[in-house]
Amino acid sequence: MILRGSVLYGADDMVGDWVGRQIEGYISTPGATALGVVKGGRLVAGVVYERFNGFHCEASIAARAGTSWADRATLFALFDYPFGQLGCEAVTVLVPGSNLSSLNLATKLGFEPQAIVNFAAPDGSPLIVLQQFRNTCKWVSYGQGQEQRTGGT
Repeated sequence: MILRGSVLYGADDMVGDWVGRQIEGYISTPGATALGVVKGGRLVAGVVYERFNGFHCEASIAARAGTSWADRATLFALFDYPFGQLGCEAVTVLVPGSNLSSLNLATKLGFEPQAIVNFAAPDGSPLIVLQQFRNTCKWVSYGQGQEQRTGGT
């Protein structure tokens, strides 16, 4: 395990299991990569990246309620994994329509709604499919200056 800033690398199973306990009905797939966010010595958030196909992956994001985990440095690190290291063009998150706090977080992070799948969430609400694209992601950094990508590929 390696802790860089507040981001924990190399603890895929532990972080994946923690995310699974936070999200109803979620179980990470074997071989998924999970990054944790540690504040005050505690795991307070986690992102599991899975089903990478060369261009796209899915992410599941969970955070402990009431924690300030999403600072700029952390977000740059979390988005660098799919876009910088894997070379993804898009990342998808699936959020129950009934989970307004998660929908709010996803849209603030820059995910855009793409589809609604009725009755697909574990609680019977619609499942909202949101995506973040590499060429419009404000959290993609290049070099030491963490320059924001402004367009193109």
